[in-house]
Amino acid sequence: MNSMLRIFWILVLSASILPAPAQQKPPAKAVDYDYLLPWDGKGAKVPATKEGQAKAPFQIFDNLYYVGPQSSSVYLLKSEQGLIMIDSAYDYTADLVLDNIRTAGLNPKDVKYILITHGHWDHTAGIKTIQEASGAHVGMSAEDWKIYEAPNPSHPFATIPQDMVLKEGDVIKVGTTTVHAHLTPTNTPGCISLVYTVYDHGKPYQAITLGGTGFNFPAEWNKTYIDSMKRMRDVPNVQVLLPDHQQINDVFELEQKLKMRQPGDPNPFVLGRAGVLSWFNTVIKLAEEKDRMETAAIKQ
Repeated sequence: MNSMLRIFWILVLSASILPAPAQQKPPAKAVDYDYLLPWDGKGAKVPATKEGQAKAPFQIFDNLYYVGPQSSSVYLLKSEQGLIMIDSAYDYTADLVLDNIRTAGLNPKDVKYILITHGHWDHTAGIKTIQEASGAHVGMSAEDWKIYEAPNPSHPFATIPQDMVLKEGDVIKVGTTTVHAHLTPTNTPGCISLVYTVYDHGKPYQAITLGGTGFNFPAEWNKTYIDSMKRMRDVPNVQVLLPDHQQINDVFELEQKLKMRQPGDPNPFVLGRAGVLSWFNTVIKLAEEKDRMETAAIKQ
């Protein structure tokens, strides 16, 4: 056997007795902790079209209307000098929102501000169409303008240039209507929660629309989420919770109760202080459970 052939067989035999390389462990699949929340799975399961998302507008309070689609809330605050919109929903439902404003007997051109709770596309993609129809100023936090300006390729939509940058403690006024903005990082770094007064047959109630309540955020944000929720829980005198997705507080079920309301009955959207505190305490407790679970998983 010549030397080259001998070397060949040595290499073949050596390879056959070498240990196989260790297989890499596949990366752990991200856990969707939204399943912990009491409203998980209760959202409207409808086609992603204007027709599929169609929802008739309805008046909740003297000065507040729901004008959004099925899956993402849009509220309209009325004052004697114009309107304030909270969130804009999807790009494909923007015309639906404009139609709903008109159906409610209001004029889109009277919208002075569009205030955005957070930068996810289901709250922002409708901005361009609604802003062009109304001429309204658009406000969201600096961090969430960044999210808005770089749409996820899976949900592309047309954007507008950056407008108002909302900060902690900002006050937005139209006539006698005042909205207080609070920076509450939750499921985005720049979530904004809005506190304002609604009226039921002239009686005032403090209301809050929270910016982002889902658990779709990384473990390192848990403590910040919990702190934000505690701060909003402690805002005095809030008795009305108007969420950015209807299932979070059963908005459409409350709508049906509102339709059956008799003279002298309380407005079903007024949870009372105890009801609002109970809602916050439940969500905070579940966020703390998420934190415990993720902390334990990291230690494994």
